[in-house]
Parts: sequence; C-alpha cells; structure tokens
Amino acid sequence: MTQRAAVTARTNTKAKLVAVITATTLSVCLVTACGAPTSSAPAASSTQLTAVKPSSPIALTILDGGGDLKGGGQAAIDAFVKANPDLVSAVSYQTAAATDVTGKIKAQQLGGAVNTSLLLGGPDVLGAAEAQHVLLQQLPAQASGLPDLSAIQDAGRANYQAMSGGYGVLINYDQNGPFVDYNASAVSAAQAPTTPQALLDWARAHPGKFAYADPDNSGSGRAFIEALPYMLGDSNPADPANGWSKTWAYLEQLGHYIHSYPTSSTILAQQFGTGQLDVIPTIISHDISFRKSSTYPANTGIALFSDQNWITDGHYAMIPAGVSAQTLYVDLKLESYLVSVQAQALRLTKGVLTTANKNATIDNSGPEVTAFVQKWGRPDFYPSVLTRGTVRTPLTPANLQQAFSLWQRNVGSKVGG
Repeated sequence: MTQRAAVTARTNTKAKLVAVITATTLSVCLVTACGAPTSSAPAASSTQLTAVKPSSPIALTILDGGGDLKGGGQAAIDAFVKANPDLVSAVSYQTAAATDVTGKIKAQQLGGAVNTSLLLGGPDVLGAAEAQHVLLQQLPAQASGLPDLSAIQDAGRANYQAMSGGYGVLINYDQNGPFVDYNASAVSAAQAPTTPQALLDWARAHPGKFAYADPDNSGSGRAFIEALPYMLGDSNPADPANGWSKTWAYLEQLGHYIHSYPTSSTILAQQFGTGQLDVIPTIISHDISFRKSSTYPANTGIALFSDQNWITDGHYAMIPAGVSAQTLYVDLKLESYLVSVQAQALRLTKGVLTTANKNATIDNSGPEVTAFVQKWGRPDFYPSVLTRGTVRTPLTPANLQQAFSLWQRNVGSKVGG
C-alpha cells in the first residue's frame, strides 16, 4: 500500500468510527432524553426558547475567549452577582484561546450538557461559533429582555452590533488601531515607520526586530492585516479572498524579515518589552494596559500611520444554544447590566477610551477614570489623534474567518521564508 493510500485508509476508518460513535451517542440520547443539569437541547434548534425566571438562584459559568474579563468584564459581572442574590448563587470564570471556544461549546452540546452560561469574545469568536451553529440567536427574538440598544449605540456601535447577526450583544467598543509602538531606546521618532513601505524597508534593514502576532488570536494582529488593504489601495478591503491581492503580496514579502509570529498579543508584548522586538503594530488597549503593567517600557514611543485607518473593535456577550430557560433569563439580565453606564464605566480604567454605551464617557465616569487616563491614556496624544484618519468597520465574522485561513496558508506557514 502506498503512503497516500495508507493515509486515505486511516482517514476513512477514522471517519467511519466518528460516524458510529456519533450515531450511538444520538441513539442513547433519544432513549435517555440526555438529561443534563443545564440543558438537553441540541446545538441547532428551530424552537424559540422563552426565558423563565429561576425559582431559586443558579450558578453561572462565564467563558472568555477575548480577554474581556481583564478588561473590566469580571468587575462588572461580580457587581451584578452581588446585586442579584436572588438570581445568581455563584459564578465561575473560564478563559480559552479564541480558536478553542467553539470546540469547547460544541463538545458540551454533543454531550447533551451545556454547562457554559455565557460567552465573551470578539468577532473572531462569534464568527467561528456562528459557523458551527453553537449560538442562540438573541435578536430579535429576545429583544424584550434587553435594553433598547438604539438608545445607547451611535452609528459606529450600531454597525458593530449589526455584524453579530443577532448572535451577540455588544459589550465593549473601541476605536482600536492599528498604529505603531516602538522602542524609543533603539528607534528615534524620525525613524519610526509610518507607511507600509517604510515599515517594509525598516524590517528589511532590521531583520527579526519587527513582528506582529497571529491574527487568529490577537487583536493587534487582526487590526494590522485589516488596515493594510485600505493603506495599500486594494480593490475590496471587505473581501479578503478576492480583494486583497496587494495585501497578501505585501505580507508575504514582509514575512521574509519576521523570525516568528507570536501566538498571542501577550507573547508579542513580552517580546517587545524585553527588547527582542523594536517595532510592533499595536492598538489602544494594548498600548495603555501593557505600559501600565510594565510589560512595555515606560518610554515606549508611539506613531500613527500617515494614512491612518482605525479598524474598530468590540466584544460581544453570546449565549450558547442549549442553555436552559432559567439560564437564558439570567443571561439577559446580566447582559442588560453589562451595557449599562455603570458597568461600562468600569472598563475605562482597563485600557480603553471608549465604551459600548455612547453615554458612558471619560468625562462623566468619575475622578478615578480621569486620573487613570491622565496617567496612562497619553492625554497629549490620543485626544487629538482619535479625530484623525478614517474609522472603518472591520470584516464581518464570516469574512474574518476566511482572512485567518488565507493568512495561515499564505503567510503564517511561511514564516521567515
């Protein structure tokens, strides 16, 4: 047997085994009704779930695939739990890479026990989860259990909300980036690259000293590749498959001078902070929070691109398909609190300068926020530059997944090549 035939035979055998196991699992579920503490509903159901207030408090499990808990999400959830002892008995927090969230929920659904109450994450998490049909569509079906979003969202926020297709509620919104952070001890302000060509030239002259993180698991990496089609003049920045020819060619060329693509923003920040890298693309929340944590040097330099395109970012609260009616009720109450002015204000000391609620601003969120922004929010920089450039809505969740796949195939797999 040839090697290809052997691989094919093993693949076919594995597929048949999976099919048998799946069929057996479904048969057992039909016989036993797949009883579970949280739910026995399948991942994709045409039946609309009606929220029911629990007769006694329930435990919640929150799964974060986008760093939202650290960005003020956990503080807000804790405040909700404290204020609602009749609804929540306890809450547990879990984190996962954005790429792993869908698999975790899918496994729970196939096992007949959806133990995760609420998901937190960006369009990368939502796009992958929606593609696998593991989310409950909240809007418009559950609109009566949520605030009037039109009263708290302006056009930019509403566009980001619309991208969710009703499968998420926008709980975090940021003008984001990308722009350039540089090591001021090694790169002068005059040397900081502010165009794609200047960045390519700098990387060529300093191989291994520039990098960006894998876009599939990094907000800054994602913003960087999404801004390039605008800066490079690609034919359709909204279509990575057919409209990014200049961007893919540029990223392949840039990759010749990149020694590795860190697998997360945190690892990228650590490499930058220790001097392994001298120039990186970044976003507002990273520039602020990593300087505050001393991961970045205190004197980190910052520069806009000359053709600045702000790829907005946001996080959603998402409900797994298959939760119980009681969990749905509490989820909707929790989401309603998470978009309130009080909860959104908690985010303004975590590295963002805007919120998902247009009514929660730096100016009206109290002295703690004012002091934080004065110390870490570059008051001599951000207030003026946020009015420059063009604000762009990011790729749709489905197109974002496509961009990730194309990046991995065309760029990530050829690191250093």
